[in-house]
Amino acid sequence: MALRVTTFVLLTLLLASAFLCPGTARAVRTHCPVGALVLPASGIEQAAKAAARVAATTYPGLNTQGATVISAKRATSAGPRGAEVGRQCGALARARTVIVEMRFPRMLPSASLSEGVVDVSRFEGGYRVWAVVR
Repeated sequence: MALRVTTFVLLTLLLASAFLCPGTARAVRTHCPVGALVLPASGIEQAAKAAARVAATTYPGLNTQGATVISAKRATSAGPRGAEVGRQCGALARARTVIVEMRFPRMLPSASLSEGVVDVSRFEGGYRVWAVVR
């Protein structure tokens, strides 16, 4: 009986770690963008605005006042991070995602706390952050 409980606990922990960190130790929260729509020409700009607008709720506990977008790229042009979206969620999700990097000046000089990276896609109700990478 004890062996069965121990095995169950170990398997549960293993599955939980695989779910919480799919393919990377950096992923904090990831849910593939089911229902994401095609990005229009203004998609990068709109995704960047959406990410900055919700920075405070996306990063609770951080002072995101004055947050600025330092980079926004379609995942298909975003190098390794864009490729990671493809591996985690598929080519369609990658084609419909913008990787947005932000800086939180009030959190300087901490390098890790003063920057954030999110994945944003367009949905029926507008643009939404669907993954917090850093």
